[in-house]
Amino acid sequence: MTKKNLPEYAIIELGQMDVPAVDDVMAALVTQRQADRIADLLLFLSYNPCLAFGARQLNDEDLKKPQDYFAERGIPIFKTGRGGGLTYHWPGQLICYPLLKLRPDEHNIPGYMHNLEQIGIETLMAVGVRAQRKRHTAAHIGLWIGSNKIASMGIRIARSVTSYGFALNLLGDVSPAHDIRPCGLDVKLTTVEEQTGVRPDTHWMKEKVQHSFEKIFRRRLGNFASQLPAVVRELQNNISTR
Repeated sequence: MTKKNLPEYAIIELGQMDVPAVDDVMAALVTQRQADRIADLLLFLSYNPCLAFGARQLNDEDLKKPQDYFAERGIPIFKTGRGGGLTYHWPGQLICYPLLKLRPDEHNIPGYMHNLEQIGIETLMAVGVRAQRKRHTAAHIGLWIGSNKIASMGIRIARSVTSYGFALNLLGDVSPAHDIRPCGLDVKLTTVEEQTGVRPDTHWMKEKVQHSFEKIFRRRLGNFASQLPAVVRELQNNISTR
């Protein structure tokens, strides 16, 4: 398949948001993609500080402190639509959520997760950080620097359309994660900044994610400025008001 014949996708920058708002936006976009009203999408965003858990229900053992402890520090706890367990989110993460209508040859969930991990591995390698996969248990899905986690992953697939994806830990304070067991594991989070001693440029990191995404998923960026339906244009223009 030549590049000009590859399926097209669009990029949406959601900015910094709360988990429930992102879930609402995601649900609307998934519905549009399932109905073929929009193209494949690559969403970039970050979350306000919070704890979020998915299909793996929150257990008492996941929290090392009472829930009130987190609320008092402005860290709400949300249930979200992705798979996976408890995760700490903060603005220093780069969140990448592909919304893809999978082709028949792409209907392989382990293969899809492997591809997401590969995007993270290649992106981190571009800044000199060598991350590895782990497959000890399902809770270990993500990317690791030794025993420290540098990328978290959780997805959902409904009627062949993917949502959610991965979070790369770029910079900032990860200390609130010391008070939880991410995905039920006694692990520490690390960041690109901690590993390299340099604050990574988020825009540059997005470009690296985009380049790797296009190569691995065989998509090409389309010119949808005038073709995107109103629901997507509204999100692009007014997302800061959500």
